[in-house]
Amino acid sequence: MTSGEYATQKFQTFGINLSEADLLDISLNSGIESDAEMSTANISSVSVGMAKFIPSLLLRATSISESGFSMSWDREGIKQYYAYLCRTYGLKDEINTDKPTVNFIQ
Repeated sequence: MTSGEYATQKFQTFGINLSEADLLDISLNSGIESDAEMSTANISSVSVGMAKFIPSLLLRATSISESGFSMSWDREGIKQYYAYLCRTYGLKDEINTDKPTVNFIQ
């Protein structure tokens, strides 16, 4: 299995289909070519590339319907997967951080 096939199948579990441009983005973020064979030596690099790609997914529509065809994906699931990848690979979680609150003290 190549790294591109690996990324494609991992995202398909969330209902997300990757384009060639998406695979190129993951490849550039990981430093691993999408046609490189997956191995224990490069799985962490590919996973980091996938984690860096995930925030761009959240800008996309989660549901598309056209001519009786409908497609949707699991936005919360992908956010949880992103948090998992960030914890696993020591990346800063840019999405699942608590928003700062302001408390007025009188």
